[in-house]
Amino acid sequence: MPPTDALDLLRRGAEQIVPEAELAKKLALGRPLRVKYGIDPTGIDVHLGHTVPLRKLRQFQQLGHQAVLIIGNYTALVGDPSGRDQTRASLTEEQVRANAKDYLHQVGKIIDLARTEVHHNGDWFSQFRFLDVLNLMRKTTVQRMTERDDFTKRLKAGTPIYLHECLYPLMQGQDSVAIRADVELGGSEQLFSLMMGRHLQADAGQEPQVCLTLPILRGLDGQRR
Repeated sequence: MPPTDALDLLRRGAEQIVPEAELAKKLALGRPLRVKYGIDPTGIDVHLGHTVPLRKLRQFQQLGHQAVLIIGNYTALVGDPSGRDQTRASLTEEQVRANAKDYLHQVGKIIDLARTEVHHNGDWFSQFRFLDVLNLMRKTTVQRMTERDDFTKRLKAGTPIYLHECLYPLMQGQDSVAIRADVELGGSEQLFSLMMGRHLQADAGQEPQVCLTLPILRGLDGQRR
């Protein structure tokens, strides 16, 4: 498929492509792009909300690109604060391991696992020393973190924001560095973390990924995810 037609196809259903011009350039390279999607095993089931970016990941596969699935067994221990008005409940490693047990079977109903590169981000984060954590935290500022819409709302409401929550976007961004992502998929509320991936990749001397976000699937009340 010509790159312009591929871009038109990938644009369908997307909320934002940041920056779109870079995706057009990457599609014109004539090589398979590394397209990342991360999923945290915070519960035992892959829910319907996950299927929206997974279907877009399948679309990339059908165009001949390399799907890279990140099972976030370490990011799940922190908990994604995106779109949250309160801190997520803490999970133990045992809970996360049990939750992740059936994830690939469920995800395989949507994407072609035979053509998917699968990683657990604990493979690299479990090797981090405390100095590595400090170096990662030096890549951003408190001011930058408070630009997040969810953190801003919590600050105004007087709701606690715990320091470990600030690690989440850095960890998600480091995943992109670890697997050298060309494109990352996520929900619209995750744009901050996806953009952090661009920042960390540039800092590591890599070509920054393109961020493709998709709309949030709302529940029957029209509000809650």
